[in-house]
Amino acid sequence: MSAKNLFSKKNIQSQQAGSQRGLLEELNLPPGVVSFIRRNSRNLQIGFAGVVVLVLAWIFIDYYTEMQEKKGTSLLATGLQAESTEERLQTLESVTQDYGRTDAARWARIELAHLDYGAGRFEAAATKYQEILGEISADNPLVPLARLNLAQSYEELGQYDEAVAQYARLKKDQGFANLAYWALGRVYTAKGDPVQARSTYQEFLDSLGDTPDPALVSRLEAKLVSLGAGGTVPAPPPGKTKE
Repeated sequence: MSAKNLFSKKNIQSQQAGSQRGLLEELNLPPGVVSFIRRNSRNLQIGFAGVVVLVLAWIFIDYYTEMQEKKGTSLLATGLQAESTEERLQTLESVTQDYGRTDAARWARIELAHLDYGAGRFEAAATKYQEILGEISADNPLVPLARLNLAQSYEELGQYDEAVAQYARLKKDQGFANLAYWALGRVYTAKGDPVQARSTYQEFLDSLGDTPDPALVSRLEAKLVSLGAGGTVPAPPPGKTKE
């Protein structure tokens, strides 16, 4: 009779419950925590499963983004090395279409704008540079390059006020300040405003500090002396400038 009771369903369930309690207790959890786990075991399981799904999704998205960046960079390199302009154009456009959210796509759009500029399509180039500036954050290293190219496009279009606005913002960037000052002086001269041109060169000279480059000072002083005597200087190719 005692053996029968030992293997009864009720006795087995009681033993299982006792072993479960022992497992939780072995974790050295406070009694209140153990009680909470027992009451909410199903909800905790669902929550744990949800966390696992979120972690796996994050890992997948991170992996996918990394692969897209690598593929975009590889295709960009192929486009930049293309011998014909048509092939380069097609490849760069593929980068922007297939990998639009990557850094490679942004560089591809810069290169497409350069192609427009080089072909004399200054309005199309300006539009592309504007779009790039509108898409990236203010601290992105592409900002000063795109702004310089946009200003040069405006200059080629004869839209001097728009060019001045961009060069004026660019001169606040330490790495592009000299280019911006030279360009501003050139644009003001092209506008027929020698007073403002001279003021710009003087501001440039004053900004050089206590130990300026003697050669740069000499060039600026020559500009100040000869201002108004010569003609206008054409805008250079994208990314470059002339005095």
